[in-house]
Amino acid sequence: MTAPTPEPSAASGQAREAGSTTAANGAILFSTLLWGTLWIPMRQMESAGLGGAPAPVFGFLIGLIVLLPFGLARWRRVLGGGWPVLVAGFFMAATIALYAEGLVRGQVARVILLFYLTPVWSTLLGRLLLGEAITARRVLTIALGLGGMLVIFGAEAGPPLPRSAADWMGLVSGMAWGLSMVYVNKTAERPLLDRMVVQFVFLAPIFYLLTLLPGERGLAEAPTGLYAGSSLWLAAFALVWMLPLVWLTYFGASRLDPGRVAIFLMLEIVVGLGSAALLTDEPFGLSELAGAALIMSAGLTEVVAKRPRPSSPLRSSRSP
Repeated sequence: MTAPTPEPSAASGQAREAGSTTAANGAILFSTLLWGTLWIPMRQMESAGLGGAPAPVFGFLIGLIVLLPFGLARWRRVLGGGWPVLVAGFFMAATIALYAEGLVRGQVARVILLFYLTPVWSTLLGRLLLGEAITARRVLTIALGLGGMLVIFGAEAGPPLPRSAADWMGLVSGMAWGLSMVYVNKTAERPLLDRMVVQFVFLAPIFYLLTLLPGERGLAEAPTGLYAGSSLWLAAFALVWMLPLVWLTYFGASRLDPGRVAIFLMLEIVVGLGSAALLTDEPFGLSELAGAALIMSAGLTEVVAKRPRPSSPLRSSRSP
């Protein structure tokens, strides 16, 4: 008696799932190129005389204008997502706004590396606020992360803490990223366009408020004539970086395990630090390289610590 062959519907379902996972992997990997080079259009607009709030705010508004027809046509479905969609959009917008403003104000390498220190602070906050146990693996995570900060900032400069508005923006953007990923995953069943519309509604106002914070960045508005000469960079910021970046991130993060997303996005460190080293005169030497290695190790240690155990064959992998 021959064994029964799988039904075509089951086989096609498995093929679709495998194809979806492959597409999600590719989306997250490509998004790392955009995350890691986001500083380029930001700095180009700054150097073209588009300093202060107007240019990036206009760039974010261009993205909103592109999405607005979809949002207006689907406003009932957008609002039907409830508060989880709003929270996901708010924290994703806060992540991008903090990260983008930090890249303009500070050193690219420092902002990127501080962004990826989230595992250190999430461990400490989990202990202080939630009473979570700090295991030996978590101690290693903290040691590697703080060691990376100490190497980058220099032991002689005192405690390894952020020392400028840009540093703090890099750090807090990483925290906002962790919160956004929780809600992006919770709202995975919602249409992607709906979630993008909500995020772009928040993005320009949050970014504008950040530019009002004191720091090294000048807030003077550029003359109107400069925008005409720099329209290509403004359009590239909105259409080549921001819209694809958000779409790819939402698409991939909604379909993959958060641990895999975190591992893939660490490639942004390589892209960001490498591009900054090649295209700017910012200092990047052995200390930055060693610090990056330590911080990446801290992130990998945290991801491994959170990796779920294989489920029993008698239970579905999606069982609670």
